[in-house]
Amino acid sequence: MLVIIAMLMGMLFPVQTAANARMRASVGPALVVTLISFSVSTVLLCGVSLVCRIPIVPTTAQITAVPWWGWTGGIIALFTITVAIYLFKALGQLQTIILPLLGQLLFSLVIDHFGLFGSAHIPLSTPRIAAMCLLISGVILIVVIPNLDKSKVVQPTTGGHILLWQITGIVAGCLMASIGAIYGKLGVCLDSAVQASTVSFLIATAVIAIVCIGNGKTRRVHGAFGKGNPWWMWLGGVCGAISVFGNAWLIPQIGAGAFFMALLLGQMTLSLMMEGRGWMGAMKRKITPVQFIGIALMIVGVAMIRL
Repeated sequence: MLVIIAMLMGMLFPVQTAANARMRASVGPALVVTLISFSVSTVLLCGVSLVCRIPIVPTTAQITAVPWWGWTGGIIALFTITVAIYLFKALGQLQTIILPLLGQLLFSLVIDHFGLFGSAHIPLSTPRIAAMCLLISGVILIVVIPNLDKSKVVQPTTGGHILLWQITGIVAGCLMASIGAIYGKLGVCLDSAVQASTVSFLIATAVIAIVCIGNGKTRRVHGAFGKGNPWWMWLGGVCGAISVFGNAWLIPQIGAGAFFMALLLGQMTLSLMMEGRGWMGAMKRKITPVQFIGIALMIVGVAMIRL
C-alpha cells in the first residue's frame, strides 16, 4: 500500500514541472519561480501545522537531537533545482532526464545498503538489482528510444566541459536521493513528518528569498498575479509541499530504494498521459507501443523491489 502511495506521489512531479514552467512564462527568472514555489509550499505546510496543532518551531531538545546535516534538505533541494536548469542548457533534454535519474536510482540503493542518513538498513540483493535494471530499461524505452530522432531532442550547447556537466548531472541525482533520506531522518528526530517538512521549507524559503533580494529579482513576483494566468500554475508549490512530506513519512518505512523506484514509475506514467492528452501545456505526442512496454517493465521492477 505504501509503495502505491509513493507511486501516486511520483505523479506530482510532472504536474509540478508543468506548473513551474507556466509560472516562469509569467515571472521570468527561474530564481523567482523557485521563490514563489517554495513560498507556497511553506504557507501550505504552516497552515497544516496550525490546523493539526503541530508546533512549527522545534523545541531546544529536538534541535539538539537532530544531526547538523538534518537541516540541509531544503537547501540541497534549492541547489539541485538550479543545477537542473543549467544542465538543460549544457546537455540537452535527454541527458538532463537520464543522468540525474541514474544517480538517483543508484544512490538510493547505496543509502539502503549502508543505512546512510539514519535510514533503514536494507542490504543489496539480487531482486533489488534486477528491479533497478528493469526500471532503467523501462526509462530507456519510454524516454531514450522515442527521442532517437534528433529533431525531437533539444541539442546541447557546443564546446565547454561536457564530461564535467555529465558528472554533475549524476551527482545531482545522488543529491536528490539524499534529500529524501535527510527529510526522513529529520521526521524521525522531530517525531513528525509535517513538522520536518515545514521546518525544511522555512529554511529553504529564507535562503532563496535572501538570494532574490540580493539580486534585485523580487520585483518580478508581481507577474504571477497578472490577469490571464491559469490557476494551475500555482500547483508547483502544492506539489512540492506534498512531496517533501512524502519523503519524510515514507522513506523511513519502506526505504529509499523502494520509494524512489515507485516514485519514478508514477512520474513516467503521468508524463506519458500528459503528452498523450496534451494536458497542462504539454506538447501532444502519440504514446507508442514501446513506451507501453517500458511502463510494464517498470511496474514489474517496482513489484520486485519489495521481494
